[in-house]
Amino acid sequence: MKESLTPEKIQEDLTIGDLSKENAAELLISLIERSDNTKIRVASIKALEKIEFQSEKIFKTIENCLISDENADIRASVAKHIIDYFPEEGFPALRWAILHDSSPLVLKVFFDSMEKFENLQLKPIKKDLSNWNEQYASKIGIVPEESRFFLDLEVLFAKGKRNYEIDPQGYKYFKNLSDIKNGEPWLVIKNKHVEILNFNYFNWKWVKENSDIVNSLHKLKHLDIYFNSINEYNFKSKQTLKIPETIGKLKYLKKLILKRNNIQYLPESIRELAFLKELDISHNKLQEIPQSIKYLKKLQKINLKHNKVKEIPDSLMLFLKSLKSFKI
Repeated sequence: MKESLTPEKIQEDLTIGDLSKENAAELLISLIERSDNTKIRVASIKALEKIEFQSEKIFKTIENCLISDENADIRASVAKHIIDYFPEEGFPALRWAILHDSSPLVLKVFFDSMEKFENLQLKPIKKDLSNWNEQYASKIGIVPEESRFFLDLEVLFAKGKRNYEIDPQGYKYFKNLSDIKNGEPWLVIKNKHVEILNFNYFNWKWVKENSDIVNSLHKLKHLDIYFNSINEYNFKSKQTLKIPETIGKLKYLKKLILKRNNIQYLPESIRELAFLKELDISHNKLQEIPQSIKYLKKLQKINLKHNKVKEIPDSLMLFLKSLKSFKI
């Protein structure tokens, strides 16, 4: 397969009339089936949506990818395509994927498309997702409503990894870890609700990827001592992190620590954390104080130190009447 043949070139030729929709679709299918470049294959799947040409051959190609492709990015892309364009023909394959695919990238596509399964013929898919979510939440030890946030965390951990699989049992480690400096636990769950979340993406990711080492070191009460001794895992990248919007589903969260995550923005859904008392978003890249904070009526402590905030809105204190400590 010549790499000079790209989805962009195919779309360009279609636009200027050098290709018919049928011929463009044939070329895109050939890229999906034969290219070794994941980005080109994903772009080809997206291009199929734009040309608005559907056929039995297209369906069979993407159905086969959903069932048998080794790359989770490809399976996620074709799952979305089938849901959008071939939901009834793809019904058996979609149900198979929910029951057998353990990639968070693929499963997120299904949950993000939940409203599309209201059709009577597709209702069983919605039931399958509900059952999967209940089992997933049970393994973590939380109510199903809060599990979407943890699925989205798994998506963050899965990016760039070809065969990453969801492991809800891994969260048991986070329940037993705490920061060395202040003793803050990483994860506290009470009555099946998350009450404390001390999330540092880079430390959590390391634990997820090194369960064997963690098992041998689990007697260390403060595993971050070990992290600090490994320069390889000190975060030096300029890449920013986006906290999932589904954090707003942690309705009973009382303490949220997101320091040292390279965050530029907080999700708007943070306003839904009605019981939040402490918020630590220090050592990030925030340039302004998020407006969503003013809705946190029970907030008592905020730590915004070591960000790039240049102005404090005068109205902030009018809303945060419970505030006792404000570090900036």
